[in-house]
Amino acid sequence: MQKEYPMYQITDYIFFHKLELTAAFFGLIYVIFAARENYLCWFAGILNVLIYAFIFYNQKIFANMFLQMVYLGISIYGLYSWKTSRKGHIAVISKMDTSYRYFIGVLFLLLIGAMYLALQNSGSTLLMLDAITAAAGLLATWMQARKFIENWLIWIPTDIALTIMFFIEHLYVTAGLFLLYTIIAIFAYIKWNKELIRSKQ
Repeated sequence: MQKEYPMYQITDYIFFHKLELTAAFFGLIYVIFAARENYLCWFAGILNVLIYAFIFYNQKIFANMFLQMVYLGISIYGLYSWKTSRKGHIAVISKMDTSYRYFIGVLFLLLIGAMYLALQNSGSTLLMLDAITAAAGLLATWMQARKFIENWLIWIPTDIALTIMFFIEHLYVTAGLFLLYTIIAIFAYIKWNKELIRSKQ
């Protein structure tokens, strides 16, 4: 029996999963730049969502495929919100008030229900997890565009769930990426919280 060399296996994986690796690269650039409050994150985000939309379509992860298209619109809005120099329009780190949090909670449940019903006969392989993570990701990305600090508190459990989902779907590079996202989100929350405290002093 011919011995298989790990280096050949790695090379083959890179060759056959280059699209996933490219998407993961832009995704990593996006989250690092977002944590550092650099508006260039949105350019990387746009490339990331376009590639992942194609990948998720092939994997039949339809809620998250649709979500990538929504992310595209939010990314354009986020770029405007973070970059525009018009007075009163520059996004700054802030916390949502209590009533707004209740609204987001209700909207989250409605989005889960809507996505679940819409995808019930779609052949989605992990329907409920797909719907929950899609709804959470949608809200978290919009909150990030507005620089609400709570976006990271939504991203942390969402990234953990997505790590599990992508591992089950054999998207191992993407699973590793979202595990890294989880770690970055924790440190990003700490950083943004320090910035928020400093801004109020």
